[in-house]
Amino acid sequence: MRIATSSIFDQQTAAIDNLTVQQALFAQELSSGKALNQPSDNPTVIAQDLSVRAEITVDNQVSQNLTNLQNQLTSADSALNSLTNILQSAQNIAIQGASDVVTPAQRQALAAQVNQLLGEAIGLANTQYGNAFLFAGTKVSTMPPVQAQGNPPTGVTTSVNEQPQTQTFSNGQTLQTSVTLQQAFNYQSADGSPDVFQTLITLRDTLQNDSIVDESAAQVNVPGQAISAGTTVTQLEQTGPTPPALMNVPLKADSSGNVSISIASSSAPSGVTITFVPGDTIATIVGKINAQTAVTGVTASFDAKRQHLILSSSNGAFLVQDVPSAGAGNTGNFVEAFGLQSQASVVNTLSRQIGDIQHVLQVALGARSMIGSAIQQLGALGQATSSAVLNDTKVQSNLEDADIPKVISQFSQTQTALQAAYATTTRLESKTLFDYLT
Repeated sequence: MRIATSSIFDQQTAAIDNLTVQQALFAQELSSGKALNQPSDNPTVIAQDLSVRAEITVDNQVSQNLTNLQNQLTSADSALNSLTNILQSAQNIAIQGASDVVTPAQRQALAAQVNQLLGEAIGLANTQYGNAFLFAGTKVSTMPPVQAQGNPPTGVTTSVNEQPQTQTFSNGQTLQTSVTLQQAFNYQSADGSPDVFQTLITLRDTLQNDSIVDESAAQVNVPGQAISAGTTVTQLEQTGPTPPALMNVPLKADSSGNVSISIASSSAPSGVTITFVPGDTIATIVGKINAQTAVTGVTASFDAKRQHLILSSSNGAFLVQDVPSAGAGNTGNFVEAFGLQSQASVVNTLSRQIGDIQHVLQVALGARSMIGSAIQQLGALGQATSSAVLNDTKVQSNLEDADIPKVISQFSQTQTALQAAYATTTRLESKTLFDYLT
């Protein structure tokens, strides 16, 4: 068989080209440290590599989202920490003001401090993270959701909802990632108790004006029952179960069948007797007390939501006590049944308001507890996500990273073979026809 010199030369050239390509590939692996630089490098593992890369991208985004949520919750917790400090300061001021040795001028100075705390509390209610108001629920707004009404504020208006923000993660777990104004500031609470803003406003006004409030110490109704404006004295006297009792402490009439109280104040030192008969309603009771306001300086109201009777005066201390009705030999229990204090004074009013402050303080602490729990859960999810990224990165490294010692050996072998091929080709090119014929 005859072999042409051109065929031998073509074979050598092809071999050199192949070795050159192999050497370039090994050199690329050494410079990049990657065995997988393009799909053609290893088609059998490229699909797995792309899948791992996609998982890492998703997990990194989840990790960033978790970090953002943690930062948001940390901002809310910081705001609530400041709120608890405000309420503790208000409590200390109320304790100072409740002293008998404090003068009206000193109470007014304390009132100015409370008014400043009120402004700070409103500012905290409008805390933002990014472009979101943290205590507005799911309400989206460009304006602060809590606005003071009046100067000094006599109340607030809000543009919020009570739907907390939530986040569902890939593992199916759903977390509450915010607390609402109600959960944090007791705003429009279900039990009707005053919110942070009203608590501070009431405290300020009490200190400023020496206003006195004698209010039911707790809800006067039996749980599951409600007292309305139309509820009669006879119904308030029910002890149940058929018909059911309405009051925790049922009202008791005196021996005449009526209930009488006396309200004494600086403007009525001898006291004014007010009598309630069996058919009188809550609205009538309030009306009879208010009919004597010009004399006693005391006004009455009934908060149906909170189920509290409220007596108030801006004319100084007053005294409420049970007295016998005309012709009766004993007294009823109006003061006890409605949870009132017999002696209503600034000191007693402030002492009761300390209880309101403690209540909203506990609400704020409860909100902080919810946020702390969410932060911990987000931290656990973050650790799990970081572990997943680490594991996927290891898999990616195993798929893509070059075995450097092995590649160096292959590069050296290829280089040696390439040098030999060049040498052989050079010798072949120097041969003539006569060399093959001899």
